Amino acid sequence: MHGNGWSTRRLLAVCLALLSLALSMAFVSGAEQERPQAPTGADATLDDGGTAEFGIEWITDWPGTADDRANWYYSANGLRGELLDAGWLQRFFWGNSLAWEEDFKGAASGGTEHIWIDTVDLGLMATHGSGTWDSFWSKNLSSVYYSTNHDDLHLSPGEAYHAFGDDDLEWLAWDSCSVLDDNSAAYWYTTFDGLHLMLGFANTMYVVYPGDGGAWGDQMRAKGWWIFGHGAKTVTQAWFTATDDQQPSGVRARVLAEELDNYNDYIWGQGYVSPDPTYNGLYWYWDHVAGTPPPVQITEEFQELPVFLVRPREVNEDYIRNIGQSFGLDSEILAAPDGSAFYMVGGDDDEKQVRIDARTGAFYYQDLGELWTDPERPRTLPESAERAAGLVHSFLAAHDNLPGVFEFNGNIPPTVYLESASEAASPETADLRRPLATNPTQYSVSYMRTVDVGGTQLSIVGPGSRQNVYVGDSGEVIGLKSGYVPVEISPARESVPILTSAEAWDAFLADPSVAVAQPPTADTYKLTDTPPTLAYYQQPTTEAQQELIPVWVFEADLYVTAPDGRSATADQLLDDNALIYVRAERGEGAGPVAIIDAPADGVTLRPGQAIDLSGSATGGTPPYTFEWSSEVNGTLGQGEALSGVELTADARAGSYGPNRVILTVTDANGLSAIDEVGIDVLVGNYLPTVRRD
Repeated sequence: MHGNGWSTRRLLAVCLALLSLALSMAFVSGAEQERPQAPTGADATLDDGGTAEFGIEWITDWPGTADDRANWYYSANGLRGELLDAGWLQRFFWGNSLAWEEDFKGAASGGTEHIWIDTVDLGLMATHGSGTWDSFWSKNLSSVYYSTNHDDLHLSPGEAYHAFGDDDLEWLAWDSCSVLDDNSAAYWYTTFDGLHLMLGFANTMYVVYPGDGGAWGDQMRAKGWWIFGHGAKTVTQAWFTATDDQQPSGVRARVLAEELDNYNDYIWGQGYVSPDPTYNGLYWYWDHVAGTPPPVQITEEFQELPVFLVRPREVNEDYIRNIGQSFGLDSEILAAPDGSAFYMVGGDDDEKQVRIDARTGAFYYQDLGELWTDPERPRTLPESAERAAGLVHSFLAAHDNLPGVFEFNGNIPPTVYLESASEAASPETADLRRPLATNPTQYSVSYMRTVDVGGTQLSIVGPGSRQNVYVGDSGEVIGLKSGYVPVEISPARESVPILTSAEAWDAFLADPSVAVAQPPTADTYKLTDTPPTLAYYQQPTTEAQQELIPVWVFEADLYVTAPDGRSATADQLLDDNALIYVRAERGEGAGPVAIIDAPADGVTLRPGQAIDLSGSATGGTPPYTFEWSSEVNGTLGQGEALSGVELTADARAGSYGPNRVILTVTDANGLSAIDEVGIDVLVGNYLPTVRRD
């Protein structure tokens, strides 16, 4: 914890002690939040000598409403909770107007990264990806987008040139769209100066609840390996697993590394960490696509669609053992303490494990000694994509006892990706003569599931519908994720009215929150020539879902307007062929609405005063879950009402801003909505007697 955090706590303690003797009291409240001044001195920037520290920033609120993405707070807070639970030290956790671009900007560009982000071991920034003119490189490049002008709204690669890792930073993640896209990744590599890994996305990512951050943090930790839970994954394995679990089809996760060995990193306390590398102008990038074939294009016009219920399987001991033994696992059944999942693991000589969701029966098998690890080791992979798909089909045929794995549409060819760690050159060394290397690591084979609607096949899309099979060395199946859970037409609510595609698109442009998975913000959404199509959306299998959600699937190119360096603007492509999933059910009640009934916005609390919270919900599909959180205090609790909640003033400097309390309501189909209020928490201040002579 940096010096200002300690002095703030000491100041508050002194103030509380003086309250009992105070001759008078004044309450200080301010409308604008301020952050502490940057710490000074060598101890603020030197490597901490082994203390595991993290720093996280996030933005959910931009001027206006169309750009807001509430779930970035949950992504950031999920990672925060996992690292705190693992014994890490929080150095900073700042959001919205307190998340500053200068915290990541290089000192050479006037920033303070050497005082903030480079004094932690792991950092995350959760915000929009965008584009801007990079004056260092004299071209438009991707950027990390902020909501304040400290120092400006865009962090571009040139502003962090050789800035990351020369002090303490090992791993830095952008929970943002397209920051590491094909046009800009090489320039972001030039920000390395001892950094091990930079994690992000090469195209569209979606701001889903509860977000990538918590899933990433969970997978990086060993959760009681011989008692319950799962073994730790490397930083890269965990990032790719979180993408599989949380992100819809087509999302391309990307991890940049200085050296191949950096991909073998675990976080501190969980396993091997590679030595700090030296920048040499050559880097590696490793991509993983959350694969599913494109949704089926339908030509029929529907005015209504049937309601499909999700019917969870009975997850008992026989069910779990059947899955585990299919992959050669014969351990005892390990159960997560919260009852959310069961696990079986391999023996002493392997790193195999399978996770089985307790609610739905969906499962994910991984051989962690083979999948997304050790990229420098040569593999003997199938000679073609067709051969890889054939081996997968043979495996499934030999294991048709695995629940649901043959419920894909056999008339739709699977999508096959060859995943590789590939070497590339920075812009400064792009003329290197030696050939650059590519190390193929595995094939990913993905299938499409459909449902029959009056003789027409509609796709099931979304992360829960995914069936991916990974083929590695010698053609072995090294991973299998299947979310194929039983569905059936509802006998109680047989159909719902459906919007036309034009109505759905207009609704999205007016209010992006009608998208099931929140896409990135863009200045222009330009539909491609691919016609929109109807489908059903399945949430991540880790989340409750009662019914599949009818959606229109649009394909669009996303553009942002970036300064081009000549006092004009130019449209910059943020992502092409992005899929946007818009709720198709007609009616205002198609999605939930969250309502904070008490307290009212702007309530003021005296020092030490507790408050009661109550909320309600309408629309969507009951029953609802209610989660309360505070930007300052984190998670407050669950339920429609909370009593005696104690909130903390955002006392980060000489003035005190409102503590924003957020209610997130999630309905039975995994659709979420938020409401929020600002509460001023006053701070006691002792005023000494002034004597006049």
